[in-house]
Amino acid sequence: MKYHCQICDRDIDDFASLAHIKAEEYLLDLIRRDHPEWHEAKKTCHKCVEYYRKLVKENEV
Repeated sequence: MKYHCQICDRDIDDFASLAHIKAEEYLLDLIRRDHPEWHEAKKTCHKCVEYYRKLVKENEV
């Protein structure tokens, strides 16, 4: 079974899906904190997603 990630647009194997989902939820929470007007149903620009990915990676979250 696979999980399709909304952020990285990849299919994630079942064994890694929980960790990936938790990281995705954290990333979405960061975006919502900074941009409360944003909703998941809206498109997110690639540049913004990359900014938050980098932020999470640099802080090893």
